[in-house]
Amino acid sequence: MGGLFDQVLDWLTGAVLDCLDAIFGLVTGVLLTTPQVTALPQVQALTGRSVWIVDTVFVLAFVAAGVLVMVAGGSEQSRYTVKDLLPRLVVGFTAAHFSQLVCAQLIDVANALTGAVSDGGPDSDSAFAAIRTHLTAGRDQTVALLFLILALVITALIATTAVQFVGRIVALLVLTGIAPLALACHALPQTDPVARMWWRSYTGCLAIPVVQAFFLTAGEQILLDPAALLPVLGLPVEPGGVLNLLVVVVLFWTTTRIPGLMARWAGQPGRGPNVLGAVVRVVVVQQITRNLPGLNMLRRTSR
Repeated sequence: MGGLFDQVLDWLTGAVLDCLDAIFGLVTGVLLTTPQVTALPQVQALTGRSVWIVDTVFVLAFVAAGVLVMVAGGSEQSRYTVKDLLPRLVVGFTAAHFSQLVCAQLIDVANALTGAVSDGGPDSDSAFAAIRTHLTAGRDQTVALLFLILALVITALIATTAVQFVGRIVALLVLTGIAPLALACHALPQTDPVARMWWRSYTGCLAIPVVQAFFLTAGEQILLDPAALLPVLGLPVEPGGVLNLLVVVVLFWTTTRIPGLMARWAGQPGRGPNVLGAVVRVVVVQQITRNLPGLNMLRRTSR
């Protein structure tokens, strides 16, 4: 009977391992890669139209600057204004014309980082031993429930990552097409926040698969690598299998939440107020005023 159970367990372990390998290969090899959208004809056509608009606007801007100098008669204020705006105009004009090169290089860097993070998984023998260990521990009701939750989380991860992949590609198509217009906004201090928001949005879209690959690889290592299993930590009850599966579930769930966090960061116009810093400043001021003898005497007198 024990030999039959071992054979069934080996077959089930191999089936689970094949499914996990296919799932992780699909997610890391397809859904977490960023295609080179700059080579698409539609994006190139939209980019060419954006560059034409930038050239027209910048010609008018340079003409307006020259007229301003001529009308002002070379006053000190006009020379300061031209001296201040000319470097910005050059930076904005250059960035607009090299936007596609910048976008292509950023995509290559993001794909390289994703491949470096997700490369080098556990070998088949180690993964087989780890899955067999989890399935053997699955006779416990708690571990079996966590296996069910883990299967549901992996299913949700695949569906969510597929939807996020489509949304991310659409966002990259739009952001790459309007890149010349957005980067040209560096030319004026009034429009510079628009260019900064474009940088945050584009880098956020490219950072999503990199961060997701990091969390996904961490979960894969804990799930399939026996050397990465968490120790018992000296607890009186054996929580090894339960603790490892809980960590894997949390890592995979966090993977699906990363795009929302990146979108929230990209939508912020700048660094908001630091609540922790404000609390620390209040505490420090209270401690200083409490230790000053003159203020303590004044406080007692007022009472």
